[in-house]
Amino acid sequence: MPHYQQTLLETWLTSIKAASEKWHDYSLYNFSSLRGQATSQQAGLDYLPGQIKLVISSPSQAFLDFVTEQTLVQKAYKIGPLHLVAVNVQEEPIPELSDAVKYVCISPLVPSFQALEDEQIGQAFIHPQEDQFSDLLYESTMKRMETSGLYDPEEIKHFFKFQLVPDQYYLSKLKKQGKLFARIYPVRYREKEYEIRTYVLPFTLYAAKQVQEYIYTYGLGAFTEQGLGMLDTKSLAVHPD
Repeated sequence: MPHYQQTLLETWLTSIKAASEKWHDYSLYNFSSLRGQATSQQAGLDYLPGQIKLVISSPSQAFLDFVTEQTLVQKAYKIGPLHLVAVNVQEEPIPELSDAVKYVCISPLVPSFQALEDEQIGQAFIHPQEDQFSDLLYESTMKRMETSGLYDPEEIKHFFKFQLVPDQYYLSKLKKQGKLFARIYPVRYREKEYEIRTYVLPFTLYAAKQVQEYIYTYGLGAFTEQGLGMLDTKSLAVHPD
């Protein structure tokens, strides 16, 4: 299975949505990479036989119910080289969030929408410890929250606290092992293909509780409807790929 799976998973989810006129063009959701036991090879991930998990998040329970029903009805799927059988669906409890939350990326993260407009920003490596990394994420998050219509403009003005602090131990460990937490992947967007740098790392985010709740549901960064920027709070025990 390719390291970058989101395009394959997006194609699968699009085929699920195609069964409904109501949900055909719906885009308020986010999804993870496939989660399961796997070994990393140069060509991609070699998943071991067993249970594989895909996490989907949306503010619409009706949409989640639709995807669940369609997934269990069709049951058998081929995603890339994998042959999968849908066994069950489990609702994840929403954690209690505060203004300081430890996250781990369970799908690659793209800091800014400028990745499509500016090739230098789209492909350049920006270290997560640099202020620019947090600044780009802050700008993209505020833009998404503003256009969502869920927040009053005056309320958004108070969401100025926003700082991402990467897990230094994790970054040091990868550096010693000669492994990467940032890769350039091809991403399809509006019928075009772009080369975009993505990041996968654990970090602590300092931001208002409303901002934490928004990104937990909608994802962090840009192109979340394509399965980028999904976060989890459960564990920082991440295995470098």
